Parts: sequence; structure tokens; C-alpha cells
Amino acid sequence: MYCIETQHRTKAATEKQHDLWCYRCDSMVDGEKCLDLTGNYSHLHHKCHKEQKKCQVRRISMSTSTEEVTGKPKLWLLQRNCSETCESGCIVIGERTKLHSCITCCDEHNFCNAGSGATRSRNILEFIRTWFLIV
Repeated sequence: MYCIETQHRTKAATEKQHDLWCYRCDSMVDGEKCLDLTGNYSHLHHKCHKEQKKCQVRRISMSTSTEEVTGKPKLWLLQRNCSETCESGCIVIGERTKLHSCITCCDEHNFCNAGSGATRSRNILEFIRTWFLIV
């Protein structure tokens, strides 16, 4: 005769405990300290609500282009926050004056949204530019 021991847990007991912290700031309000988080900015620390399971960086930049050259995007707004849903990626709107809106998401560890979101954005923008040159 074999005895098999089983454990029964409620749904709440099996769910991952939520304890995510993200940076929360807006470059329009908080200025340079939102752009460069190398100092001690504990006042930008924010405990996410239970339903907010991702940290996010939203970056909005503008650039102008002519037939010959496209200017480097210039940062207009950078926001860091907690988010319920987050989908990483970029969209570019406009012909000559381009609005670049990029979002990066993370949930690997607390304060994972310390980066600028620029590295991924540039890679995506370079892919888009290359693709249009091929087509």
C-alpha cells in the first residue's frame, strides 16, 4: 500500500506575491533627474499597485527629415511608471517632421525601468529605416 502526500493550495496561495517597485517620474515635471538616475533619487521610488505588474519607460522624440537626410531624434518627453499592461515597441508618425513614440517594459527586478529606453528604440528605428530603403 502506497501513501501519496498531496498539498492543496488556494488560487491566492499559488499566485506570485506582488511586490514590484518602479521609478515614477515625468521629464516635463521632474526635469533632468528623470533623465539621469545615477544619483540618489529615492523620492522617485514608487510601489506599484497589485494589478500593475510591469515597469515602463515611455520616450517621445521628434526629428525632421529631408529627401537626403533624417535628423537624429531629439527627446521631448520621458516618463517612467508602473503599468497594468505594457507592450514594448515604437511607432513613428509623420513625413518630414516625425514623432517617435517608444515604450520599453520590464518586470525582472525592482527599479528595472532605470534605462532611457533608447537602445531598443534605436535598434527598431534602424530596422524600419533599413526596411524602407530596401522596399
